[in-house]
Amino acid sequence: MNVAAAHRRMALAVVLLAIASFAASQRDAWVLVAGGGLAIAAVALTEGPRARTLPSWAVRVGVLGAIAWGGIQFASRPGPEEAAGIVGTVVLVAMLVKLGDRKRARDWRQVAVLAVVLVVSAALASSELPVGALVIAAIAALVPFAMLHQMQAGAEAAADARRAAVPEGSAGLAVDAPQGSRVSRSVRRTAFAGIVIGLAMSVAAFAVFPRDISGSGQGGARVSGFRPDVQLWSGGRISQSSRVAMTVRLLDPRDVAAELTMPLRMRGAVLDRYDPDEARWRERMDRTRWKTFRPAPGGRFEPFAPEVRDERSNVWTQVVQMRSLASDRVFSAWMPLAIASEESRAFALDTRTGEISDYGGSAGRPRGYAIRMQAYPQAKFVQAVLPGSAPAEGRAPSFPVPRIREIAESILRESDLVDLPDEAEASRDPELRRVRDRRIAAYFEAYLSSARFRYTTDLSAFRRVGDEDPIVLFLERYRFGHCELFASAMAALCRSMGIDARLVTGFISTEYDGVADRFVFRESGAHAWVEVRTGDWQWVTFDPSPMEELLAIQQANRTWLDGFRWLLDPVEFAWNSRFAGFDSRSQAEIAERLGAGSRQARDWMGARADDVRALAVRWFMPGAAGFAWLVSAASAAALGVAAVVILLRRSRRIRRQLGAGALGHAERRRLARDARFYLDALDALRRAGLAKPRWRTPLAHAEALREVAPSAAAAFREIAERLYRVRFAGERPTAADRAAADAAVLRLRAALASGYTR
Repeated sequence: MNVAAAHRRMALAVVLLAIASFAASQRDAWVLVAGGGLAIAAVALTEGPRARTLPSWAVRVGVLGAIAWGGIQFASRPGPEEAAGIVGTVVLVAMLVKLGDRKRARDWRQVAVLAVVLVVSAALASSELPVGALVIAAIAALVPFAMLHQMQAGAEAAADARRAAVPEGSAGLAVDAPQGSRVSRSVRRTAFAGIVIGLAMSVAAFAVFPRDISGSGQGGARVSGFRPDVQLWSGGRISQSSRVAMTVRLLDPRDVAAELTMPLRMRGAVLDRYDPDEARWRERMDRTRWKTFRPAPGGRFEPFAPEVRDERSNVWTQVVQMRSLASDRVFSAWMPLAIASEESRAFALDTRTGEISDYGGSAGRPRGYAIRMQAYPQAKFVQAVLPGSAPAEGRAPSFPVPRIREIAESILRESDLVDLPDEAEASRDPELRRVRDRRIAAYFEAYLSSARFRYTTDLSAFRRVGDEDPIVLFLERYRFGHCELFASAMAALCRSMGIDARLVTGFISTEYDGVADRFVFRESGAHAWVEVRTGDWQWVTFDPSPMEELLAIQQANRTWLDGFRWLLDPVEFAWNSRFAGFDSRSQAEIAERLGAGSRQARDWMGARADDVRALAVRWFMPGAAGFAWLVSAASAAALGVAAVVILLRRSRRIRRQLGAGALGHAERRRLARDARFYLDALDALRRAGLAKPRWRTPLAHAEALREVAPSAAAAFREIAERLYRVRFAGERPTAADRAAADAAVLRLRAALASGYTR
């Protein structure tokens, strides 16, 4: 093996894996094609006898230019979601430029460091299965690269030292990097051990060290495009993937599969708090309003309130099957009444918003569940299931950005709404207030979904302007954006006019699989819309996003590969559930399971020990005679085990000393019998302090003995030559040969006993 060539190949492999992982995290095949092609070309052109490298000034300019570009991007898009992509792009450019420079061991080390940073950027940007697999492969490739790098760096340092020691004007000998089959095998074995140990330590660290991924929804955002908050300055979170997140079978009150004529929306998170400093919508986390339910495994429904246990009027059922999405959120189309699961799991219901979350149970995330629900629930059922959803007394809805109120009033002045009750009339009559709120909300929905605004997922031109809020910029300046901006604008307009409104995130779909009678929800169907209060216990859905443009974009994301997604979906779900969604709660569940398992194992072992003791008492009878018999049997068993261990160790030593590891059992026994004289000679040398090293051949050791014990060297040389005839020539020694070999061993012992020079 040529270490220098292997070092270059392994370094290139690390670079290509880093580029591939970053390209997968950005979902941009051109990054892989262009970056990988440039990397291969740079290594090919800069190595060899006619190497061509970039000038030093060009390398510095390229790296500084990449850093300057990254600084400009951070200044214009300072959101944390873009940070990993920007850093990765800067590092990618710097790495490609560095590959065009001259490269000694130190330069390859710098390239490897940049590759590691690129891999980390990919891991921070996405937790999808392809990215994770490529990151693991890149980290595994770093182990053999590190070892080869140490060998190459040592060879270069030795060559430099040798050249420095040669007098000026003299020709020095070249020092090559180590090579050969022995070096290759050693590197492979050590690299394999390093990879196994590294992966084991990584798994241990992954399982032990605390973190919180799913609790904030970050993991889910990178996986599906959905998460339980909305950050309006982030334009990179709208997923365009055509992967199937989940399928939903919708059953009408007669338990018959039904296809709706309208889009089906699946609620995941309800957001009613807006932070103008961060331009972020959040949900109001109040665990005191949560109620926990644990439905019995097997599909039996657990009602959320006793009042709905036997209700059948207008009760629909949705059966959800997760595909690639693994989330702790339980998605429901309408107000939930009861839940069922085939797994043993606990679910938490927020009695204020109707959100449902997976609360633990089986490891990972739920693969499927069923929910009974009502689209237009009666007030008594809402009051029973969601007692915390009543309006707050004496607290009128408002929005923390004053400019939104001015925009809302300007929009209403230009509207064609007639006979609209004013705020004073609405405050005196609750029914008039609901009528007023419903009409204003409907107008805001029509206003935003009109031709005045354009739907797009490309927000590269949506830039910050001073301290202006993004909702204000959307309404007055840009007038384009995705569903989060449309929904945020409507919720803000409604709340600024005193109308109770909230943002909802989840999924939307109009794709119906008629063969399987299921709605198909894709990752590109991650959506946001608005719910407006129209009664003390009623909320109505409003969706201001232009529906035709939204569905056209989703339709364009479908490909011919969709028919084969079922092959990969289970693997992706396992990855997202067990790895991407592994958080502190999952750690606690694993610790609890390990504790329960250890207790069960301890109890089982104790019970088996009691059984053995009882059996011993029954067989051997109590008393001195029985005890003596038991001690004798135990001693005999111990001696037998010791004899087996000694024989195994002896057999292993014989195989090692005779180099017979590749031979069959019968051939090894024959060789051990015919070459017994050689083993006796090795024992004699070992006792005399002249043991043969494992790496030295017998004849070479005989030559080495010539300096310290010439007579012993002559005897051992004769023994070595006899061994060669038996081991490699297949000679079967006769009785005379055996006697001559034993005589040579006696001469060796006599020579060693007479003394020698050490």
